Amino acid sequence: MPSPPSPHRDDGSVPPAGAQQPYDADVVWADAVVRCTAAGAGACTGTGVASSLTARPLRDRPGALLSGRCDLDTRPILSAALGVVTRIPGPVVHLDLSAVGFLDAAAVAALVQANATVAGQGRRLLLHHPPYSLRKVVEMFPEECAALEVAA
Repeated sequence: MPSPPSPHRDDGSVPPAGAQQPYDADVVWADAVVRCTAAGAGACTGTGVASSLTARPLRDRPGALLSGRCDLDTRPILSAALGVVTRIPGPVVHLDLSAVGFLDAAAVAALVQANATVAGQGRRLLLHHPPYSLRKVVEMFPEECAALEVAA
């Protein structure tokens, strides 16, 4: 019996098993959902602990709502979600982090990179409701995170 396919490709070009395709030229962002949820114990984590990250479109403005944890286990999904977010049209793209429980330093670095991508297009990435972990990383790396813009 052949073994099941690996949930991750070595080149990082595709999200792990269980993730929906984040963007397709024929799909409108409003219909896109990027998600990684454990189908079984350890399906996304390799640790045996269920982990989840979901990105859903905001209905009232251009942007997305992230839900879950942004850490090593969900890094491919965060990358895919931010790839979609950076392609949302409009002068300001909103990223609501109110449902994010934790962001590790690499996730904050990914936000900084997404911000640089959007800024390079002459647009703004505006973060809403950052979790405590984001604020702590910004305190530790103020120069690297200086470009991040948080809504008042």
